[in-house]
Parts: sequence; C-alpha cells; structure tokens
Amino acid sequence: MWWRYVLIRPFFALAARSKKYDLKVSGTENVPRYGPFIVVSNHQSSLDIVAVALALKPALVHSHMWPWAKTEIAQGKEGPMGWALWKIFGVIPIDRSKSDHSEAILSSLKYLRRGELVFVFPEGTRSKPGEVKPFQFGVANLARAAPAPILPVATYRREDGGIQVNIGKLFTLPPKKRMYEVLGDLEEKAEGRFIRQVETLREWADTVPRDKKGMKLIARMVKIITDFVNRQDVSFDLFFRLAEEEDNEFIRDRVMELLPEGWKKLEPEGKLKPLSFIKKD
Repeated sequence: MWWRYVLIRPFFALAARSKKYDLKVSGTENVPRYGPFIVVSNHQSSLDIVAVALALKPALVHSHMWPWAKTEIAQGKEGPMGWALWKIFGVIPIDRSKSDHSEAILSSLKYLRRGELVFVFPEGTRSKPGEVKPFQFGVANLARAAPAPILPVATYRREDGGIQVNIGKLFTLPPKKRMYEVLGDLEEKAEGRFIRQVETLREWADTVPRDKKGMKLIARMVKIITDFVNRQDVSFDLFFRLAEEEDNEFIRDRVMELLPEGWKKLEPEGKLKPLSFIKKD
C-alpha cells in the first residue's frame, strides 16, 4: 500500500469537494486495482496531477504512481505545490534538453516491473482550455518498449467551473506492420530478436486478465524486456526509439475521445519527428 498517498489523500479530497474545485470523476470502473500500467493525460493546470491522483484511488491504495516531471519543479520554479509533491511522493525527472527521454524510460521500466504506475503528460507543458498540443514521443517510446497497458485520462474545467476527470479504458499500441518489414535485415542480430520478443510479449499482455494475478504476469513481462536490455543484447539507442508518428497520434486520440466535443488537436509548429530506427519508404 502507498502509505503516503493514503495519509495525505483525505486532505486533498476535502479540498476537491469544495465549491471552488468541485471535482467530479467519470470512468472509475476502468481503473485496474493493481499495476503495472501507464497513465496518460492532457495538461491544463497545476491541479491536474492532484485531480488525477484522487480519481485513481482504486489503484493508488495498492500501488505507487510515479509522474514524469521536468527538473524545474524540483528547483521550485513551478510553484510550491509542485515542489511539495515532488518531495512527498517522488517523481521521474525529465531533462527537457534531451529529446529521447532515455533516463526517464529506464526509470519507468524499473517501476513498471515492480507492478507500479507511471504517469505522463505527453504534451510536455500546459495547453489552453479547448486545445490539446502535440504529444512528445517519450510516452510512445515507453509504450513500445514495455508490454504494460495504457490508461487514458482527460481533465478539464467544466462550464460551472468545477474540475472534471474522465477515465477511459485500458489499451495497448497496435502491432506495427512496418516494424516487421525491417526484421529481414535484423533476423540474425540481437535487435531482431529483441523486437520480436517485445511484440510477442505485447500480444500476450493483451490477453491477460486485468486482475491482480494478470497484472503480476505483465510485470514479469516487463522484467524480461529490461533484463534483455540490461545484458546489453541490444543498444539503448534502439531501445528508446521504437515509436513512430502513428503511435503518438493513436495515444492522443484515446485522450481526445474523453474530452468534450469541440476540443481541438493542435498541429506542431515544426514537424515532430520520432527518433525511430525504422526507415520510412
């Protein structure tokens, strides 16, 4: 049990019920009671992480959740609430000067293999109401590297001023045909074996029940992947670059489905490019 969450939750829950915030949650039946899984959400305000944490109570009374957070929060540049949450709960620090998020992915895999949760704002920064910015490739690369399912979440302010959190159904990224097309050149190499292993484990994970026993099995699958990489059978450069543009949009679409009608998907100012090892035609 995540004792720090259990101890501090009543104080946040009391504030959430106040007229100022009036937190309402839809879709709690979609929250697994146990990890590992990856939580993704749009980002509107500094209150989002608290609102989502309250909404995920069914899982967080059993499992720790590790948010990705920019290093500026630890320096107090994002306000006292962010700094306090960093110190109390712990986070996975993100160095935004690095494009591949390799250290964050490694840390995330460590926690997923322990049956815990990883929480990511894929936009990387806050968006204006009614808009969702392009997703960065960090979470897509993580999702490609690990067979853990993804839980989509949307948070926004309702017309009455209250905070709304909508939780969708677990999903995994679909198989990538293009990924298999390159295996002919990698068949006898560690990279080829690694890709096949990851995709096979993901297919198995899709068939596993989302109960305590099933989620433990998924955690073991994540361990198999991380052990494979830790033996240096594949390069980290490959391991952190499995995602493609379609993966990013697939994840963003699952979040968009949970937002009110009329919300817009913003296009990147400059073309976002995946750091993929897969060559396009």
